[in-house]
Amino acid sequence: MPGAPGRWPFAGHVRGRWESGPVQIAWAGRVAHSALPEEAWEAAEALRDVLAGVVGDGRLDVLARAWSAIDTLPDRWKSREDLCILLAARDPAGTVLSGAGLTAVLVEGQTDWVAAALSGSPLFTEPGAPARAPVPQPSLRPGFRFVGLPKEAILPKSGEIAAACGVRAQPAADPTGAT
Repeated sequence: MPGAPGRWPFAGHVRGRWESGPVQIAWAGRVAHSALPEEAWEAAEALRDVLAGVVGDGRLDVLARAWSAIDTLPDRWKSREDLCILLAARDPAGTVLSGAGLTAVLVEGQTDWVAAALSGSPLFTEPGAPARAPVPQPSLRPGFRFVGLPKEAILPKSGEIAAACGVRAQPAADPTGAT
């Protein structure tokens, strides 16, 4: 997820992943990014902590459990209307995406970043914790790195997308992940 312009571009941002055997989930998001840096950091840590404990038996199960975990966030952050998150889950059957507060989801292709979801997808919602878990969507194209674009964000130039998300080096192996 790209940082926002300003003094603290990654305030409230969080990123992580979990893997057990063939089941993997990765997430990138932000919460309380419009708050003061201390509160944004505290909110991001809370989001990271609730997602770090998520386990599941398959891609759909782990996504359902991730949304249940997000629902346990303290109300002061869950009720904010600036939560944006992208979740990517994979098992041997494929990769599915879920999210909230996004206007675009891209996947890194061979030579460029391309759309991973069509307009009108359930991934594209207003920011904030949804009342119920969004329907998971398969990615339109295979890939290992995904970028979620929050509602007010401006899409960086293709060659600058990874850097805008805080990625400073190319991944060494097969890093399933949301950015």
